[in-house]
This record gives sequence, structure tokens and C-alpha cells, in this order.
Amino acid sequence: MTAHDIRVCFLGDSFTLGTGDDSGLGWPGRVYADERRRGVNLTAYNLGIRGQTGAQIAERAAGEVSARISERGDRHGVVICFGANDLYLGRPLGESVQALQGMLQWARSQDFAAFVLAAPPLAEASLKIQQDALKDALVHVSADFAAPFLDLPAAVEDWSAWRAEALAGDGVHPGAEGYRRISAAFETWDVWRDWLDG
Repeated sequence: MTAHDIRVCFLGDSFTLGTGDDSGLGWPGRVYADERRRGVNLTAYNLGIRGQTGAQIAERAAGEVSARISERGDRHGVVICFGANDLYLGRPLGESVQALQGMLQWARSQDFAAFVLAAPPLAEASLKIQQDALKDALVHVSADFAAPFLDLPAAVEDWSAWRAEALAGDGVHPGAEGYRRISAAFETWDVWRDWLDG
């Protein structure tokens, strides 16, 4: 294992939690397992909660993250991925923006590295315009805080397995292969690799 004791919390909704994955890993669990196999001394916490909006995630973020990684380990990070429920529930764009601003401001105050991911593509084509608008807004917020942003819909080249598994399940959440493709895109993201190697 590497010398650095790295602690990371993954904040999000059901797509972070890994709903639909019978292995129970989701994509954060796969990231954790793969990094440990690579020799990275990583402790990872999945803080996804099914059905939550960005505002709800932001409300609990400081307390839940602090309890797990503050004053523990050598380096600390927060990975943030939300947006699906904001769109499904018709939450105002400004609310989602404010949620990310709050989380990034808090992470900066704690000297935690922050990584932001766009939500996976939604099954409802009618929400694509709103999802693109939300992604663009979160890109700008991330840039304001110098937080790297991963355009997940673009980073995963093939969403066919995700869609097939979702269709075979509850219509929304994929199975193991869908989440594996997200973990693969995240693990090969240059800024993530550079930070781990830092």
C-alpha cells in the first residue's frame, strides 16, 4: 500500500448508492475495490441516499462527511454526484446550483479536495433539455471553485448496458455492468488519478 492514508466520501442519490446492483457495490464500491487492488491506501464511504435532491444532500453533507474523515488520515476528498431527483421532482435550477455552491464552499473551508460528476443520462428523453441546462450550470459552479467536473454522459462511451439493465429492472436503475462502466470512467479520469498519486 502507498504511504498516504486517503479518505474519500461519495455524496449523492440512488445512482451513487448503487440501487439495482445485486452485488451491493454500485460504482463507488468498485472504485474502492479497484484502487485497493492497485495499492492505493484508500478508505471510501458511500453516502448515497435514494430519492434525495441536491438540496437534501447539501443539508447533510457537512455533518456526515465530518464524522467520517475530518482529522483522520493524511488527505481528504469529497465526490459529489446528483441531479436526477432535482429533475424528476421539478426543483428550481437555482436550488440545485445553491446546493453545489454550499458543498464546494464547505469542502474548501475544510481543505478537502472536491470532485463533481454530472448525473447519468435519464431514461426520459423529455428531460434531456433540463438535464443539459443543469449540467451546464453545475459546470460553471465547479469552475468558480476550481473543482474538477466530469461530464459523465460523455465520459461513458456506451450506455447500452445501463439502459438494458434499467429496462429489465425498475426502469431507472441499472445492474452491475451499468455501474461498472461509471467506475471505469471515473477511475481513468486524469484529475482523479493525479490526485491519488499526489
